[in-house]
Amino acid sequence: MAIDTIQIATNRYAPEGAQSISLYGDDLAQGLTLTQLVQQVCIRAAAAYEAQSVAKMNAMAGDSQLLSKAADVLKGIVTGKINWSDATTFLVNQMGVPLAALPSAIVDGNGIPYYPNQIQAATALQEKMNALAQTQQEDMIDLQTMVNKRDVAYSTASGVVRTMGQSMSQDAQNFI
Repeated sequence: MAIDTIQIATNRYAPEGAQSISLYGDDLAQGLTLTQLVQQVCIRAAAAYEAQSVAKMNAMAGDSQLLSKAADVLKGIVTGKINWSDATTFLVNQMGVPLAALPSAIVDGNGIPYYPNQIQAATALQEKMNALAQTQQEDMIDLQTMVNKRDVAYSTASGVVRTMGQSMSQDAQNFI
């Protein structure tokens, strides 16, 4: 038996922050059985979670590159062997360190590292790096949650098919 009017609650399978998964008025949904309809909803939800997962992974890769560059800058600050103008530009523009939180230089007029300024710059950078690392940990948890929800959507689709197959097999045996 096919479903003529498709109007079921599918928000349960919609990824958070995404448009709800709907087959209402969709030409692909016309003439589907209930099993096929549930499959379509679950597969569309899984695809939406997959797309969000890929976007999250791409963002996380950018953050990892930023942390790597920040670690290099931190090493340069600690050793005093860094172009301070370039480092300041990176710290302000890439890491979001307020310019007022940075010293004007990390070496004295003779090129000798000035320890208090190095500490000030390193501390400002380390705070931003810690915040970015914390965000990455939270993103990893979000990513795992999306992957789990995607897996649940696929499992639901396959479970419905398995159940319907078993039911049809049982019906066939009853006719014999």
